[in-house]
Amino acid sequence: MPRPKPLKYLLATLAVLAVQNAGSALAQNGEISALTPAQSNGLDRNAACRNFDPIARYGNELVFQIRRNDAPVGQHIVRFNRGQDGLQVVAQSNIDISFLGFNAYSFRYRSESIWQEGQLSTLSVKVDDDGDQTSIAARRENDQLVVDGPDGQKSLPPGIFPTDHWHCGVLQTDQVLNTLTGNPNAVTISQTGRERLAVGNGMINATHFTYDGQLQTNAWYDADGRWVGLRFKARDGSEITYRCTSCQTDTAQKDIRG
Repeated sequence: MPRPKPLKYLLATLAVLAVQNAGSALAQNGEISALTPAQSNGLDRNAACRNFDPIARYGNELVFQIRRNDAPVGQHIVRFNRGQDGLQVVAQSNIDISFLGFNAYSFRYRSESIWQEGQLSTLSVKVDDDGDQTSIAARRENDQLVVDGPDGQKSLPPGIFPTDHWHCGVLQTDQVLNTLTGNPNAVTISQTGRERLAVGNGMINATHFTYDGQLQTNAWYDADGRWVGLRFKARDGSEITYRCTSCQTDTAQKDIRG
């Protein structure tokens, strides 16, 4: 008898699934709380995200705990390294969900990209969605980003951002490269407000952004443009959150004490 796969369509990584009316449960359990006007010094997208240097902002590693309906189910890690070819970024997600003592669902995601002069130069993505494997490859050619994915080859603008979230320059765009499908997604990204957001050992001040359009999700950034949180709803109806466990920068520490 085949093992059950009740969570086959979870796809819980990088905010590529629908979010609709999410947030009340997180507010109730203290994950998110509103800030008063006196606390609301939000993110200036133009100033903080211009010439964004992730190593200066994050160090060499950014780590999130992945939670499903507020229970930990996995981890998302982004690593940065500056080399001769440019900035190398490796992102990995691992999710394992058990049901009655059995492994009901597993998800593995790995992307490796090279960035040159603030733009994506190459990208390689491999996904294992509970046994279903897909891959995506992209490279910059003749002032275009050529993407090979499950739906064939596409030529996209060279400045397009993948759905990795670590680069807050994405907040000023209206199209993103979906790193699970290899397709461009038209989006409208709006600043919702300032909130207190749970991280590994406290709360930090963060600006809430919502994605609407072909991709719908919620993302949070601190005043220096660092990605500090993510929330979206999976197709099975569960709520997925990314809780930052490495957000103990000087700014975050001040926010926790405040």
